[in-house]
Amino acid sequence: MKMSIVFSSLTGNTKKVAYRILEVMPEGTDIYDLKDLNHEIDDELLVLGYWVDRAKPNKEMHEFMERLEGKKVITFGTLGAYPDSPHAMETIKNTNNILNDKNEVLGNFLCQGRINPQITEMFIKSGGPTGVHMMTKERIKKHKDAASHPDEKDFKNAQEFVKNIIKDYM
Repeated sequence: MKMSIVFSSLTGNTKKVAYRILEVMPEGTDIYDLKDLNHEIDDELLVLGYWVDRAKPNKEMHEFMERLEGKKVITFGTLGAYPDSPHAMETIKNTNNILNDKNEVLGNFLCQGRINPQITEMFIKSGGPTGVHMMTKERIKKHKDAASHPDEKDFKNAQEFVKNIIKDYM
């Protein structure tokens, strides 16, 4: 079965995870940065990586996912929130809603990723005393926690997650 990894990365987090997943993929697996992809992929199984934007895959990956049909898909994403948070669970639900009508989703993996410092600065400036993104002590801690991710444990978890799903299709 031919497989490919396709990823979209803004700050480099998702790209790092994609290349670490590639290390455990079968020989001959291709990897594509979505922004450079200029052809259709006929592979049966796709591993799709994205960065989370408003509890969904980023716009470019979202649009790519909407065009897919008849694929087996494993997704992985990076987000500033904790991977077991309600935000993460909403992201998985939204991702599956994009793909499930025309494809078979085999699994979803999320890990923390460093938050773009410009986003943090924007939240600090625009949050205001009652804003949704007000930078409370808890939110500042989450941003600091995310700064060290993805880390080696995240990479290993992503590799194991994908490897365990792939073995059923080999």
